[in-house]
Amino acid sequence: MNRPLKSLALLLALGGTAACGVDLADGSYTGEARFKVTGEVQSLSPVEQKGKTRVALAWDNWARNGDITFFQSVEVNSKNPPFGYELRLLENPETRALNDFKTGLFGTAYVAVYEDVNGNGKSDDGDVMRGLAPGHIVLFVPELTPQLKETLREWGRIVNLDDLKPGYNLARGICAEGKPESNRFDDLRIVADEPVPVASVEEADTNGCLNYH
Repeated sequence: MNRPLKSLALLLALGGTAACGVDLADGSYTGEARFKVTGEVQSLSPVEQKGKTRVALAWDNWARNGDITFFQSVEVNSKNPPFGYELRLLENPETRALNDFKTGLFGTAYVAVYEDVNGNGKSDDGDVMRGLAPGHIVLFVPELTPQLKETLREWGRIVNLDDLKPGYNLARGICAEGKPESNRFDDLRIVADEPVPVASVEEADTNGCLNYH
Protein backbone atom coordinates (compact mmCIF):
# COMPACT_ATOMS: atom_id res chain seq x y z
CA MET A 1 0.00 0.00 0.00
CA ASN A 2 1.31 3.46 -0.89
CA ARG A 3 -0.15 5.40 2.02
CA PRO A 4 0.77 3.77 5.34
CA LEU A 5 0.72 5.56 8.68
CA LYS A 6 -0.04 9.00 7.30
CA SER A 7 -2.18 10.07 10.23
CA LEU A 8 0.69 9.29 12.59
CA ALA A 9 3.17 11.30 10.57
CA LEU A 10 0.76 14.22 10.39
CA LEU A 11 0.16 14.03 14.13
CA LEU A 12 3.76 14.96 14.85
CA ALA A 13 4.36 17.14 11.81
CA LEU A 14 1.39 19.29 12.79
CA GLY A 15 2.11 19.23 16.50
CA GLY A 16 -0.78 16.98 17.53
CA THR A 17 -1.83 17.62 21.10
CA ALA A 18 -3.43 14.18 21.56
CA ALA A 19 -0.03 12.55 21.97
CA CYS A 20 1.59 11.94 25.30
CA GLY A 21 4.76 10.15 26.26
CA VAL A 22 6.38 7.90 28.82
CA ASP A 23 10.08 7.46 29.41
CA LEU A 24 11.65 4.03 29.13
CA ALA A 25 15.09 2.97 30.26
CA ASP A 26 17.80 2.98 27.60
CA GLY A 27 19.96 0.01 26.69
CA SER A 28 22.08 0.34 29.83
CA TYR A 29 19.18 -0.61 32.11
CA THR A 30 19.51 -4.15 33.44
CA GLY A 31 15.90 -4.75 34.45
CA GLU A 32 13.88 -7.45 32.76
CA ALA A 33 12.10 -6.25 29.64
CA ARG A 34 8.59 -7.49 28.91
CA PHE A 35 9.24 -7.17 25.19
CA LYS A 36 12.00 -5.95 22.89
CA VAL A 37 11.87 -4.43 19.43
CA THR A 38 15.21 -4.36 17.62
CA GLY A 39 16.37 -3.56 14.13
CA GLU A 40 18.20 -1.05 12.00
CA VAL A 41 17.27 2.47 11.06
CA GLN A 42 18.09 2.41 7.36
CA SER A 43 17.17 5.96 6.38
CA LEU A 44 15.60 9.03 7.94
CA SER A 45 13.97 12.22 6.84
CA PRO A 46 16.33 15.19 7.33
CA VAL A 47 16.51 16.83 10.74
CA GLU A 48 14.29 19.93 10.64
CA GLN A 49 15.07 21.23 14.11
CA LYS A 50 17.80 20.45 16.58
CA GLY A 51 16.63 17.94 19.15
CA LYS A 52 17.09 14.44 20.53
CA THR A 53 16.31 11.45 18.33
CA ARG A 54 13.98 8.85 19.86
CA VAL A 55 12.76 5.45 18.73
CA ALA A 56 9.18 4.90 19.82
CA LEU A 57 6.14 2.71 19.81
CA ALA A 58 3.20 4.92 18.89
CA TRP A 59 -0.07 3.36 20.04
CA ASP A 60 -2.92 4.26 17.73
CA ASN A 61 -6.31 4.09 19.44
CA TRP A 62 -8.23 4.02 16.15
CA ALA A 63 -11.33 2.14 17.35
CA ARG A 64 -12.05 3.90 20.61
CA ASN A 65 -12.03 7.68 20.93
CA GLY A 66 -10.41 8.72 17.67
CA ASP A 67 -6.71 8.28 17.16
CA ILE A 68 -5.49 9.04 20.65
CA THR A 69 -1.82 8.23 20.33
CA PHE A 70 0.36 7.25 23.27
CA PHE A 71 4.13 6.96 22.95
CA GLN A 72 6.65 4.63 24.60
CA SER A 73 10.11 5.73 23.55
CA VAL A 74 13.84 5.61 24.18
CA GLU A 75 16.54 8.06 23.18
CA VAL A 76 19.20 6.90 20.71
CA ASN A 77 22.67 8.30 20.30
CA SER A 78 22.85 8.50 16.52
CA LYS A 79 21.00 10.97 14.34
CA ASN A 80 22.17 9.69 10.97
CA PRO A 81 21.53 6.19 9.60
CA PRO A 82 22.31 3.44 9.35
CA PHE A 83 22.31 2.52 13.04
CA GLY A 84 20.89 -0.28 15.12
CA TYR A 85 18.38 0.25 17.89
CA GLU A 86 16.85 -1.67 20.77
CA LEU A 87 13.56 -0.58 22.29
CA ARG A 88 13.10 -2.41 25.60
CA LEU A 89 9.55 -2.29 26.90
CA LEU A 90 9.51 -2.38 30.67
CA GLU A 91 5.83 -1.56 31.14
CA ASN A 92 2.55 -2.32 29.42
CA PRO A 93 0.84 0.46 27.43
CA GLU A 94 -1.82 2.44 29.21
CA THR A 95 -5.38 1.15 28.90
CA ARG A 96 -6.51 4.33 27.17
CA ALA A 97 -4.03 3.61 24.38
CA LEU A 98 -5.80 0.36 23.47
CA ASN A 99 -8.74 -0.22 21.14
CA ASP A 100 -11.92 -1.33 22.88
CA PHE A 101 -13.49 -4.17 20.90
CA LYS A 102 -16.24 -4.56 23.55
CA THR A 103 -15.22 -8.19 24.06
CA GLY A 104 -11.72 -7.10 25.07
CA LEU A 105 -8.87 -4.64 24.57
CA PHE A 106 -6.52 -4.82 21.58
CA GLY A 107 -3.56 -2.50 20.97
CA THR A 108 -1.77 -1.58 17.74
CA ALA A 109 1.51 0.37 17.76
CA TYR A 110 3.68 1.67 14.94
CA VAL A 111 7.47 1.68 15.28
CA ALA A 112 8.66 5.21 14.63
CA VAL A 113 11.62 7.57 14.95
CA TYR A 114 10.96 11.18 15.85
CA GLU A 115 12.91 14.26 16.81
CA ASP A 116 12.22 15.33 20.38
CA VAL A 117 12.78 19.02 19.74
CA ASN A 118 12.51 20.28 23.32
CA GLY A 119 14.28 17.23 24.77
CA ASN A 120 11.60 16.43 27.36
CA GLY A 121 11.39 12.72 26.49
CA LYS A 122 7.79 13.01 25.33
CA SER A 123 5.97 13.53 22.05
CA ASP A 124 4.31 16.92 21.99
CA ASP A 125 3.84 20.08 19.94
CA GLY A 126 6.74 20.82 17.62
CA ASP A 127 8.27 17.34 17.55
CA VAL A 128 9.01 15.99 14.07
CA MET A 129 8.40 12.51 12.68
CA ARG A 130 11.51 11.29 10.80
CA GLY A 131 11.03 7.58 10.18
CA LEU A 132 8.58 4.66 10.32
CA ALA A 133 8.73 0.89 10.10
CA PRO A 134 6.96 0.19 6.78
CA GLY A 135 6.37 -3.51 7.33
CA HIS A 136 5.88 -4.27 11.03
CA ILE A 137 3.51 -3.39 13.84
CA VAL A 138 3.41 -4.29 17.54
CA LEU A 139 0.20 -5.70 19.00
CA PHE A 140 -0.79 -5.88 22.65
CA VAL A 141 -3.54 -7.95 24.25
CA PRO A 142 -3.96 -7.63 28.05
CA GLU A 143 -6.16 -10.72 28.18
CA LEU A 144 -6.97 -13.05 25.30
CA THR A 145 -10.41 -14.33 26.19
CA PRO A 146 -12.41 -16.69 23.95
CA GLN A 147 -14.82 -13.82 23.28
CA LEU A 148 -12.06 -11.45 22.13
CA LYS A 149 -10.48 -14.17 20.01
CA GLU A 150 -13.79 -14.76 18.27
CA THR A 151 -14.14 -11.01 17.66
CA LEU A 152 -10.67 -10.93 16.12
CA ARG A 153 -11.50 -13.99 14.02
CA GLU A 154 -14.59 -12.22 12.67
CA TRP A 155 -12.46 -9.10 12.07
CA GLY A 156 -10.33 -11.33 9.87
CA ARG A 157 -7.17 -9.26 9.60
CA ILE A 158 -4.78 -11.57 11.50
CA VAL A 159 -4.09 -14.50 9.19
CA ASN A 160 -2.57 -16.75 11.90
CA LEU A 161 -4.72 -15.75 14.86
CA ASP A 162 -3.87 -18.89 16.84
CA ASP A 163 -0.30 -17.54 17.19
CA LEU A 164 -1.53 -14.42 19.01
CA LYS A 165 -0.69 -14.58 22.71
CA PRO A 166 -1.53 -12.41 25.74
CA GLY A 167 0.86 -9.48 26.12
CA TYR A 168 3.09 -8.11 23.37
CA ASN A 169 3.21 -9.56 19.85
CA LEU A 170 5.14 -8.61 16.72
CA ALA A 171 3.28 -8.70 13.41
CA ARG A 172 4.29 -8.20 9.80
CA GLY A 173 2.02 -6.41 7.35
CA ILE A 174 0.82 -8.33 4.31
CA CYS A 175 0.05 -6.20 1.29
CA ALA A 176 -3.54 -6.98 0.32
CA GLU A 177 -4.39 -6.59 -3.33
CA GLY A 178 -7.75 -6.09 -4.96
CA LYS A 179 -9.35 -4.03 -2.22
CA PRO A 180 -10.77 -0.54 -2.80
CA GLU A 181 -8.21 2.09 -1.84
CA SER A 182 -10.80 3.92 0.25
CA ASN A 183 -11.61 0.84 2.34
CA ARG A 184 -8.39 -1.09 2.67
CA PHE A 185 -6.94 -2.61 5.80
CA ASP A 186 -4.03 -4.84 4.98
CA ASP A 187 -3.62 -8.18 6.72
CA LEU A 188 -1.24 -8.99 9.57
CA ARG A 189 0.83 -12.09 10.30
CA ILE A 190 2.13 -12.75 13.83
CA VAL A 191 5.86 -13.44 13.63
CA ALA A 192 8.56 -14.55 16.03
CA ASP A 193 11.23 -12.08 17.07
CA GLU A 194 12.86 -10.61 13.96
CA PRO A 195 14.58 -7.34 13.03
CA VAL A 196 12.25 -4.42 12.38
CA PRO A 197 13.81 -2.03 9.85
CA VAL A 198 12.88 1.65 9.93
CA ALA A 199 12.89 3.89 6.85
CA SER A 200 12.25 7.54 6.23
CA VAL A 201 8.62 8.65 6.21
CA GLU A 202 8.82 9.04 2.42
CA GLU A 203 10.17 5.53 1.86
CA ALA A 204 7.68 3.98 4.29
CA ASP A 205 4.88 5.76 2.48
CA THR A 206 6.03 4.27 -0.83
CA ASN A 207 6.92 0.73 0.26
CA GLY A 208 4.79 0.01 3.32
CA CYS A 209 2.01 -2.52 3.78
CA LEU A 210 0.33 -0.95 6.80
CA ASN A 211 -2.61 1.41 6.75
CA TYR A 212 -5.29 1.97 9.35
CA HIS A 213 -7.02 5.11 8.07
